[in-house]
Amino acid sequence: MKRSLPMPYVVNHPVKIHFQQIGEGPPLVLQHGFSDSISGWYEAGWVKRLGRHFRLIMIDARGHGFSDKPHSPTAYELGHRVADILTVIDTLGLERVHYLGYSMGGWIGLGLADTAPHRLLSMALGGIHPYGQDMSHYRTGVAGGMSRWARLVQQAAGGHMTDSGLRRIQANDPQALAAAVAYDRPALAGIANKRHCPCLLFVGENDPLLPQVERFSSELPETRLVRIDNADHVQTFYAAERLAPAILAHIKRNELPASV
Repeated sequence: MKRSLPMPYVVNHPVKIHFQQIGEGPPLVLQHGFSDSISGWYEAGWVKRLGRHFRLIMIDARGHGFSDKPHSPTAYELGHRVADILTVIDTLGLERVHYLGYSMGGWIGLGLADTAPHRLLSMALGGIHPYGQDMSHYRTGVAGGMSRWARLVQQAAGGHMTDSGLRRIQANDPQALAAAVAYDRPALAGIANKRHCPCLLFVGENDPLLPQVERFSSELPETRLVRIDNADHVQTFYAAERLAPAILAHIKRNELPASV
């Protein structure tokens, strides 16, 4: 697999966004969850399983990884996060892409589908729904510092976090993460009735969000739902071995025609 030169960035008025590319083929944007970074896609096995099939475009969300980390809550409004994705794919000269997002990354994907559906070929979204979400648990968690937040994530993962994953969480900027969850997520009213692209939803059977994800699946046209046995919200992200075949098949069914 071909890998890009290190540390490519784009600037979205005025936030600097870091991204990486690896592989060749149809373009697939990967957006990670809260307090993670691009490195999580490697560690959980997603790059190994998908990088041989697609041109992976992995983005460090604002406030995370090597991207800028503003401390103002308004910097993390959904419209700004969506614009970060669009700035990356515009810079790469891509008109339409496939999109894979987990948790916070799935929320950003819903924002893309809501405001720029014409830029999407397909979506695969995990652990997310459009009905609004109380973020007070996250606010309380990060308020205790990054070491405490890392322990909470490790507990949620059943104690199976790697040392490198824990260090990655602990290295986050606590003020940036606090700003990122300062507001509850608003409902995206009527998204299921708007112009849509084929969507695959996935969720752990022990994830508290399961009922809302199931509801969303029933309301969204052209949607398939994959449930992961014996997995909660954190553990599902690490189920790449079980999820990758379904996501691969989903994306392959909606590949960009060669003439485009």
